Amino acid sequence: MKPLLFSTSLIILFALCSCTTTEEIWLSEDGSIRQEVRIDMAALIPFMKMSENQIDTSADPFSELLKRGNLDTLIDLGTVFEEEIKKTGSTEEAFWQQIDEEGDEKVPAQEKEAMKTLFKSVTNTRIRIKMNEAENVYFFSVIQDFKNIDAMNGAPNALNMLQSLGGAGMGQDSSNQAMLNSMAGPTPVYSLNKKEFRLTRPVANLGNLPGEDEQAMQMMHLFADAMKFEYLIHFPRKVKVVNIKDAEIIDGNTVRVKVPGNAGAQQEVFELVVRFK
Repeated sequence: MKPLLFSTSLIILFALCSCTTTEEIWLSEDGSIRQEVRIDMAALIPFMKMSENQIDTSADPFSELLKRGNLDTLIDLGTVFEEEIKKTGSTEEAFWQQIDEEGDEKVPAQEKEAMKTLFKSVTNTRIRIKMNEAENVYFFSVIQDFKNIDAMNGAPNALNMLQSLGGAGMGQDSSNQAMLNSMAGPTPVYSLNKKEFRLTRPVANLGNLPGEDEQAMQMMHLFADAMKFEYLIHFPRKVKVVNIKDAEIIDGNTVRVKVPGNAGAQQEVFELVVRFK
């Protein structure tokens, strides 16, 4: 295995196993939803410092962040998109029309629509990066707002977006990205029926990758059960019943549940059901 790939894989793997990923959801009375997926990567700092002495990190954006020592920024990708459109003298409507007209005719309509959905999801995203080496604080957040539960289900998995950011130093190799996606776990399915909220995570597919990535995948299997994951869900009214006995109800209308990061790694579907008033 190439030294850079192996070292970076170790960094990401240990960081994900040592830290907590929190998916926080706010449900509103009108059905709108805010979601923030946050990875606390404070444990990554010593590994990154260690790797700086072993490999060339000049092209690694995360090593560049580490050198700053203190950073707290919020990037609104929608605003960035709007500013870029204005620079061209165009409008958002004209941009989408151009995409439709200039698209490759060989690309199926369904694939084009999926690309548009992904792009629109990205423009509905804010990314927060906070890092303070002195206080041992280092986390990434992906924040999105949705009109309703269907829009939330239709958006790409925010955790996969974070994993892609975390794996920037691994390059664009498809097998590398496949490993990161496996570590992120399957995309949850959400439902909101009257006064019942349901979150389901399917069984994870942790199959091995071919070739030189096999060793990294074996390590991923060893640490999958140690990955920490937490759901923090805020309801518009008081919570009545939670199907998981270890769930914590905070201030009457917030539920916190801690589960393995790869809840499906043991071939069990994870399901959270909350009934509220």
